[in-house]
Amino acid sequence: MDIKTFWETTKKELSNIPINASIKENPEKSNREYTTYDIELTSFNNDLIAGWYSVPNHVGNQKLPGILAVPGYGGIKEIPTILPSTGFVVLTLFPRAQGLSEKYWKLETTTKLTHHIDDKSKYYYRGAYMDCIRGIDFLSEQSDVDANKIGMWSRSQGGGFTLAAASLDDRIKAAVAEEPFLCHYELSKTLDSRPYVELKEYFENNPSQEAKSMETLKYFDPINLVQWITCPTLVNAGLKDPVCPLETIQPVFNNIPTIKSLLVYPELPHSPCADFNKQALNWLNTHLT
Repeated sequence: MDIKTFWETTKKELSNIPINASIKENPEKSNREYTTYDIELTSFNNDLIAGWYSVPNHVGNQKLPGILAVPGYGGIKEIPTILPSTGFVVLTLFPRAQGLSEKYWKLETTTKLTHHIDDKSKYYYRGAYMDCIRGIDFLSEQSDVDANKIGMWSRSQGGGFTLAAASLDDRIKAAVAEEPFLCHYELSKTLDSRPYVELKEYFENNPSQEAKSMETLKYFDPINLVQWITCPTLVNAGLKDPVCPLETIQPVFNNIPTIKSLLVYPELPHSPCADFNKQALNWLNTHLT
């Protein structure tokens, strides 16, 4: 099965599962500028995932652009308040085994990078990528959201999720992949920085599994997926970032066929960047509003 067929089949499986969204106001995550709701969705393999849905106040009947935000590898993320405070509806979603969703689906003995790495049909990121697509499903159905103005902005693992989701779902009309993780496994499997070192250690301990596992990773590596991105895509990298070094990001960026920009910060480690936040917000405003 080729990569495109694999993902078309996977998305079809997801589409056959009702979203069954539940939504409940969360006063503790709300303020004068926006109201936040706890949400739960049924996703791939009928697994539950959870997150927060934040809507700017005083919207009236106006439909607003919607943004999907997902966490880094540690699974922790707060609501990106700059977005609902400036007129975007935001779904802060936790894919399976991460953050709020961990109570429904938990990894017991493996890491996300190595979970069923020898079997593409069971690999962790198959379900996790589909959780992002389910988030787009949810946003597309909301009365507050203009379904033609949906974007995604996330950092590190979230940046990798952004590249993957934009590759697999053309409902995303603007993408911001901040310091993206999950990229260029042929190189990243050799790195000693965490979390990529999990791959290196796994292959050192399971040398007979490396060839089969690398075949699996071909199906998930954005380097092979981004050729399908149709939306304007903004990416950044820091030259002092050992976690997601430019060398893993540049080849992926090169394969993006649409409007794109790569911002490289010479002094940036693996951390948020105030200048990039401004550039990202401008990117979303330019392409979604």
